[in-house]
Amino acid sequence: MVALVVKNFKAAEGKFDALGDFFKAVLGDTRAFSGCIKVNVYVDESAATYTLVEEWDTFRDHENYVSWRTDQGALDETGDLLEGGIENGLSVYEWGTKTDI
Repeated sequence: MVALVVKNFKAAEGKFDALGDFFKAVLGDTRAFSGCIKVNVYVDESAATYTLVEEWDTFRDHENYVSWRTDQGALDETGDLLEGGIENGLSVYEWGTKTDI
């Protein structure tokens, strides 16, 4: 089973490059985290957004990852880079599990 998670990050004004640097610094750990299959990053400079398309073995693996990141304090750091903070600058979608149809 492959669980698909899509995250949209809207950079705060003047923080677009800093947000990209943040992702460069942390995504190696994300990709190495237990249950992570892959993370692809898409950028839209005109909208100041980064979109992460993540595949996880299970949604539980993703939940474990988010808990770990929360404990590390990375979400606090990310919130400072997002328009309206973490509450308004991040959208997370769990699209479901991969099927062989």
